[in-house]
Amino acid sequence: MEVHHPHHHGKKNAKEYFLEFFMLFLAVSLGFLAENIRERYVEEERAHELIESFIHDVESNVVFLDSLILMNRNAVMKNDSALLYLIENDKVELDSFFSSLPVSSYRYLSNNDTYEQMKSSGSLRYIKDTILLRKIIKYNNTSKAAEFRSVTQEFEYVAHEYTEAIQKWMPGDVAIQRHVGPYYIGSFKDLMKTDQQKALMSKLKAATENKNFYLEGTELKQMKKELIPVVSRKAFLMSASEKFMMTTLEQAEELLEYYNKKNH
Repeated sequence: MEVHHPHHHGKKNAKEYFLEFFMLFLAVSLGFLAENIRERYVEEERAHELIESFIHDVESNVVFLDSLILMNRNAVMKNDSALLYLIENDKVELDSFFSSLPVSSYRYLSNNDTYEQMKSSGSLRYIKDTILLRKIIKYNNTSKAAEFRSVTQEFEYVAHEYTEAIQKWMPGDVAIQRHVGPYYIGSFKDLMKTDQQKALMSKLKAATENKNFYLEGTELKQMKKELIPVVSRKAFLMSASEKFMMTTLEQAEELLEYYNKKNH
């Protein structure tokens, strides 16, 4: 009869326990490190994509600013010409005066969605080029200041105080002429689609055209007293907005030039 004797395994010593612990610790640590490296790589790639998108936003803002500054400059000249006409004459032809005044104000609305996303997500910290980072932050701060000047100060003033003062002194027939006139030129013609609309516009135009409205004497003095400060204030605000927009444009162009040199 065969007798089976049990095998007795020796107990693990401290060295074997330590080796097993060390291997387990190493595996966990390497896994954790690999995951951190992967996440960092993904975040840096995402940051790179956001920077590219941000640069595209800046380029679109440059095109917008170029156009806006030109329009704003022309509006300031028209505004100043109307102001000079009002100051120099003792008899003012109201149709000519009000027609020469810019109707509204041009707003600078910055395209900065990508920057805000970079800031909120913490992606700015992955920009290792400190010069580029400083230029990005400086440009964004200046752009926000230009937007504040254009929207909160200039546009709000024009939409309320300026418009109210102008409407107070504008004769009804002149107001109708300003309403009807644009519909006979340029792309506004496309808005007159029906015969009924065309007939209404034609009647309004006929009822007010070839009429002159003059103001002189006491009434003109009162109008000058009320409108000169208002029109002057608008010209000042437009010029101030233009300075901020010019600074924003210069910083945008410097930023783009630096970025393109470093990446091409």
